[in-house]
Amino acid sequence: MGEYPLQHSWGTLALNQSASFNSSLIHQQKDFIPKKFIDLIDKFLFPQSAGFNFEFKLLKDLDNFDLIYSVCGPLSSTKFLRNTKVVSWVFRPPIIKPINPFNPYTYSNLRRHSAFLCLTPKAEKFYSQFAPSRFIPWCVDQKLFNGKTSKTNSPFFLACGKTGRDYPTLIKAAIHVKAEIRIIGPINQKPRNLPKNVNWVDTSTDPPDQAINYSTLRNWYAKCIAVCIPLSGDADDTCGYTNMLEAMAMRKPVLMTKSGCLHIDPESGYFGRLIQPKNPQDWACAMNQLIVDEQSALELGENGRRIAEKDFTVDRFNQDIVSFIKETLNAT
Repeated sequence: MGEYPLQHSWGTLALNQSASFNSSLIHQQKDFIPKKFIDLIDKFLFPQSAGFNFEFKLLKDLDNFDLIYSVCGPLSSTKFLRNTKVVSWVFRPPIIKPINPFNPYTYSNLRRHSAFLCLTPKAEKFYSQFAPSRFIPWCVDQKLFNGKTSKTNSPFFLACGKTGRDYPTLIKAAIHVKAEIRIIGPINQKPRNLPKNVNWVDTSTDPPDQAINYSTLRNWYAKCIAVCIPLSGDADDTCGYTNMLEAMAMRKPVLMTKSGCLHIDPESGYFGRLIQPKNPQDWACAMNQLIVDEQSALELGENGRRIAEKDFTVDRFNQDIVSFIKETLNAT
């Protein structure tokens, strides 16, 4: 993977390297229809799925597979996969029960899946009514995010990410914090007037890798005081999971809004602190406390790295995936 984190392969490399399978990666169909029509097709016929270009290519190659492993969620085309098993990753229950028959999250379509891999226990509880489901905790690439910290003469906090973020609250807190706050965020979430100690880096569709490269991001993790993850408070979402695991691997305390449905949080794991939603004062207090209490910041960071090394390794995650796929293939 080079400088791209191994956790984002979602076990596909391990499946490809396993002696138990002959596997191949399904690439999207090359456009033979104008993009504006593809966008309309995806909107009405493939909502919330991998999209027409992937699913059409899948159906063309269908006879080559005993099992399809979808890392991008349930597939709309599952209804056509009569003799092929489908295992999909799911992160959360549907926000509402879909009525569009082409939506992959309709209950009838979910029942056609062979199994589900679930990023949270809450997702496992919901999807187990449709097919065998298993909660498998995620992982973090600890070779890339190697835990090597360094000091800087200009202390700063780091925040990055796009989905479900509450940057306005963090920015309100910034005026009461005696350190720089670096935010890697989408331009449509950037306020017009930023405090002087907020450094905003624009990104677009997939932060942070379209804003800065991963070696720079690792360098910023290494030098920051702590990682801030301000969230909007969605009780069913996994927002912030990536940042949290990367911060833990880099021995940095995690300050995170109290929300979401992850099975681990910085306060109970003693690698950071949970912040009350929409509370700038709580953010400012937590950040200023870490500025003056360097020993506490070091201890929290060490605890996070220890947990990452124990429970969130890529090897453990890959073994869990391979084992589950084997079980699904062998199931009648």
